[in-house]
Amino acid sequence: MKHKGLRLGFDVTMAKGATMKPQKVQFWSDESAFQKFKPHAPFKYMSDALVGLSLVKLNSYIKSPLATKHMNYPFAMDAWKTLDPHVEIYERSQERVRSLQSLIPVVDPSLCALFEEHFNETFETAVTPYGFDLTALGPLLETFSWFENKISAPLLYNFGLNFSKPFMDKLHTLYSFLYNLRSLVAIDHNAHVQDASHEAVKVDAVTDYLPRVEYVVNDALLYWNFKRFSEPFTGRGTPDPRVEKLFASPMEKAFQKYSHNACHLVHNLPKSFITSMNPVELEEAFYLVQIDWLLGSPAGLLFKIREEIFALQNGYEKIFWKDIEPKNHAKPVSLHLSCEVSEELVHGVKAA
Repeated sequence: MKHKGLRLGFDVTMAKGATMKPQKVQFWSDESAFQKFKPHAPFKYMSDALVGLSLVKLNSYIKSPLATKHMNYPFAMDAWKTLDPHVEIYERSQERVRSLQSLIPVVDPSLCALFEEHFNETFETAVTPYGFDLTALGPLLETFSWFENKISAPLLYNFGLNFSKPFMDKLHTLYSFLYNLRSLVAIDHNAHVQDASHEAVKVDAVTDYLPRVEYVVNDALLYWNFKRFSEPFTGRGTPDPRVEKLFASPMEKAFQKYSHNACHLVHNLPKSFITSMNPVELEEAFYLVQIDWLLGSPAGLLFKIREEIFALQNGYEKIFWKDIEPKNHAKPVSLHLSCEVSEELVHGVKAA
């Protein structure tokens, strides 16, 4: 019998030792498990519900009506789309991202298609009956490196990528799963600290991946003005080539070393786009472009997924929460999550 709404239950198995590293997520295939862990309303920011719903979308075993007879799959898809805010934010940025993309050369579609194929093959090795082996996602990091080498450009501030609609849907779902999984680990950690003001951790959809956006803006303005004012004195045929050798070239190397992200931002934007603005407009544009890339571009989505997978391999505290010391535990710890996503909850979010 299909319920009005969904009951979602799953276990998150953490690695043993002093690390915050989830290793496995297992969906409850037997409804009797809900007798032991009663379902509750989702957390305030829906992290438990979104991990469960993303798991339903990504795992072909759970989709099967023979395996999960109680699953209302159409409602699960509708609930995920309604409750996850990142897809809506992504769509809001599309007009600006596509406008910018029209001014730059895009990556060869055949390379993007080949990346999709390699990504999907590796991803499927992590899928288990009713769950995911998170340790098997590690080889995806090699797939990312291969792709960057093929296109001869990093993902950072790259606006030239386009993928198929089914693949983009998979990326959105996978990011939702990984981001909200980390949120669950944060909730569990914060429930056991003695002083939240010093020991608690948080998740943030912007600063977790681009921690110093304002600093990059200032550095980009400095670098752009350096390039603009030094241009008449560099290159062949200049009155005094010593200017380039003694000043411009050393300054360029210094910018690349100490302000790499800013230099990369300037180089990835069309010159016509930058020169069309006054200094005040350009400062705002450098800020908004970074946010649009992170929240509204295929490359930004891949960048975030790669960071989450890298953190899974090394421990969240090594990548996102460097100020904390995880408690040591000799055996793997399991987190048991059980929540109920009602039609009233989903319809209420829609109405809002």
